[in-house]
Amino acid sequence: MKVEVLFKRIRRLFPKFYLKLFEKNAQLAGIEMPFEKFFTLVFFYSFFFAFLAFSILLFYLKTVQIALLISFFIFLGTQISVLIVLNLIADKRAKFAEEVLPDVLQLMAGNIRSGLTPDKALLFSARPEFGILEKEIKLAGSKTLAGKPIEEALLEMAKRIKSRIVERTFNLIAEGMRKGGEIASLLEETANDIRDWKTMKKEISAQVGMYTIFIFIAVGIATPLLFAFSSHLVETMVKVTFSLKIEEQARQFIGIEGFRIGQISLDPEFIKTYALVATSISSLFGSLIIGLLQEGKEKAGIKYIPILLILNYLIFFTARIFLAQIVSIITPQMILP
Repeated sequence: MKVEVLFKRIRRLFPKFYLKLFEKNAQLAGIEMPFEKFFTLVFFYSFFFAFLAFSILLFYLKTVQIALLISFFIFLGTQISVLIVLNLIADKRAKFAEEVLPDVLQLMAGNIRSGLTPDKALLFSARPEFGILEKEIKLAGSKTLAGKPIEEALLEMAKRIKSRIVERTFNLIAEGMRKGGEIASLLEETANDIRDWKTMKKEISAQVGMYTIFIFIAVGIATPLLFAFSSHLVETMVKVTFSLKIEEQARQFIGIEGFRIGQISLDPEFIKTYALVATSISSLFGSLIIGLLQEGKEKAGIKYIPILLILNYLIFFTARIFLAQIVSIITPQMILP
């Protein structure tokens, strides 16, 4: 069966806005594979992981409904994970494009001042060190040589890069070409403005650096330590109340018949699970806040989520093991068997 026919059947399972969102993110991420083939591969990989999870869960749980529900969420989770990865790749491409854009504009301005027409100046400004912009410039240049107006080629190139700076820059250049302005001067001034903007952005990032460090320490170190102490304290108190008949000994020793010490009813496993869930949530939101402070976008902190999660779990379990060893040394065996 051809990929196009298979894609037509698969696309009926998804809403149109979802397919458009997927296609747009694939384009911005620079996926050169046809979208029909790419989405079909993503669908089958998602289905494979969901089916594998269903088989394993059905073997252990023996319940079809729960296995189906979890498998469905795994299918959706795989799809969403691919979208997130595409989004991160698009952001990385855009960041690199913003870094080299001033050099591209400066080179293009020099080509125009040397006597080249704007379309040829654009084509000759493609250099290997410009990375993704080299491919985009060559594509736009070939379209202009084929007869497409350079303004339209520039605007189309801006749409394939997920950057407001790139989009606004090429919109400004296209508007200047339509108005018949001095293109070389416009390119040079725009390049200088972008460099000034980058310098100011770095200064702002440096100023909020202390806040980023504080949040990282609070979320990545302090939070798991506090939860490790509190959860181990509850476990210790539960062991003590179970190992001693506190009520009878207290009444006999003190001589107060009405004095009663209640038993702790907290489940240590519940406290431990609560601590793990709380640290996971704090890692998630802490990563988003760090991304917002560093780059001005919450999603820029997604890459910090696995780092903070691993650090949280490592500190949490290490601290619990350390506390258990310390308590076993300083506590008499008659209290903690």
